[in-house]
Amino acid sequence: MTLLPCIVFVISGIFSVDYLPPPDGIGSEILPLNSRSYGMGGVCAGVPGSTGFSMLNPAASAWAAAGGINLSGRYSEGDLQAWDNQLDFPTVSAFVPLPGGIVLCGAIDARSRIDSELQMDVSDDYAGEFSWAGGMTETYTGLSLRISDWLAFSVGGRCSFGNIVSDVTLTQTALITPTSDSSVYRDDAHFRMAWGGVFGIMVKTERFGLGFSISTDRKGNLEVDRDFLESSETDSSRSMYSLPGEVSIGISFRPIERLLIGADIYSRKALNILGTRTDPGNVYSVGAEVYAGSGVTFRSGFSSMDGLWRDKASTFTTGCGYSFSEGRAGVDIAAGYQYWRDMEDIFQEETVLSISIWTTEKWLGE
Repeated sequence: MTLLPCIVFVISGIFSVDYLPPPDGIGSEILPLNSRSYGMGGVCAGVPGSTGFSMLNPAASAWAAAGGINLSGRYSEGDLQAWDNQLDFPTVSAFVPLPGGIVLCGAIDARSRIDSELQMDVSDDYAGEFSWAGGMTETYTGLSLRISDWLAFSVGGRCSFGNIVSDVTLTQTALITPTSDSSVYRDDAHFRMAWGGVFGIMVKTERFGLGFSISTDRKGNLEVDRDFLESSETDSSRSMYSLPGEVSIGISFRPIERLLIGADIYSRKALNILGTRTDPGNVYSVGAEVYAGSGVTFRSGFSSMDGLWRDKASTFTTGCGYSFSEGRAGVDIAAGYQYWRDMEDIFQEETVLSISIWTTEKWLGE
């Protein structure tokens, strides 16, 4: 893994270095899951949903009988500074059924966050203090088409964008020239919108579900603007960034009416961005959902990550849900515990609480 690029020095009254990307790339990533899916260990691609939306397989929402909206929030505590004691950007998804088996879908979700600091000697004569904050966000817009009682397709677009702000203080540690002994500036890295296609398929019967979705690679412009604190000088640079495609496949089975069992595989190619490489890999998920009656549902699941941003991470989740007025609205709550070892073989852990509130147009009355 390439952690830091080569640093180039320029001394001309103001001392500065080339843009130094964060050691964590685009930051700590998360999968776009609502609380129902998270409570089942991440199972979603092969589970038909009449009151929710999955960005990992939009075709699963093709059986929605009424329009609705889902609002999800996520709170974390753990060893990751970016997420510790933080709420993520709320996930918002909406779907609108139209005549002819068409369902319009849209969603926005936080995908990564970074909050890190670094102190280092940039040469024998200069030391630097670097800090980074920001992250990436994803959106989806598209439609699902149910062509029969058991088969549906989806087509849409997925957009990624974000911003990472870097504050830098460079201090002269040895006397070279009396003209300048420090430089303070801010680098603002703008990830402009990177669009790609999303295609999905869903098979649904009374007892069985099978889903598949693929997202294409996405490319966008990366613009870095630099503002110096001690002068009116500015600088900027332009380049391209690329995000790899993703594949999700899932299966679900209902052995009895009140029990749903599912399994998912999420896969992504290697991510090379901002001088940092995230290895390719997979997330394997299994989970179950039991309807207890009176609108109450209990869930549990497990997932394991191979490669990607937290290699060998294991996650245990549990959750429950309650639907009001025969499915007109509801709330889902899930909690998860994840542990893994980082690149330096240090034990890491994180506890997550996820809450989703959803409602359909039926809540407004017939």
